[in-house]
Amino acid sequence: MDDQDEIGIEKLRVDPALMGQVLEQQARKSKRKGWQRNYTQVPREWELRLLGAKRISTYRLAIELLYLHWYNNGKPVTVSSKVAQAAKISVRSKWEALAELERLGLIEVDRRPRKSPRVVLLHTQTKQT
Repeated sequence: MDDQDEIGIEKLRVDPALMGQVLEQQARKSKRKGWQRNYTQVPREWELRLLGAKRISTYRLAIELLYLHWYNNGKPVTVSSKVAQAAKISVRSKWEALAELERLGLIEVDRRPRKSPRVVLLHTQTKQT
């Protein structure tokens, strides 16, 4: 046999460091990312009424409330300080935004002493024809 036909065993060996990198990359690719919120739907009625809002905190809280309303299957939403944090507004701004959303006729607020307010969202149902 010719020397050209023989396969050198050294050519078949894989560098252990390279193999470790390949396995690490495969492990990273195979990990599934958790569910992420991609968007929030805003009803047209909300869009039109929010044109009368004076604060950006009202918009931010409105979007967060719509998401939580969907997430809780339409049940009342408890607006805690964590909700304000998620909307990136202060606790004081949360109360002002709630008052403004109530004035715009988008929510009903159940204020409870020493507890976070509960909110019922209005005008979220689409009309079926």
